[in-house]
Amino acid sequence: MGTVIPAGPPSLEAHPIHPALYRPVLFAGAEPTVVVLEVTTAFALVFGVGLHVATVVLAVFYLTVVHAVMVWVAKQDPQMIGLYVRSLGARDFYPAHASVHAAPPPVHPSIPQGH
Repeated sequence: MGTVIPAGPPSLEAHPIHPALYRPVLFAGAEPTVVVLEVTTAFALVFGVGLHVATVVLAVFYLTVVHAVMVWVAKQDPQMIGLYVRSLGARDFYPAHASVHAAPPPVHPSIPQGH
């Protein structure tokens, strides 16, 4: 008796990936940090500055127009605000190094400062 060899490749099973694993986490369509900042600013305007018509109008404007802009930004790229905040810590220019452990060369300003 010999061994039995299967006729073809084994069948592949389809395993769906749950959307929670690849969709970004958004609150009301915007990044969570932005929504928390919006709500905190609106409450600070109304309850910190005072309950006036101008502060209520400004808070409503902030919660509608600014939030709509942040929802549009999140539709373009859900991590755009976090990326922008991280980019603020980077320098505009990194001079070349001789090696990984070499000290960075001094960067001289292109426009001399007047004394």
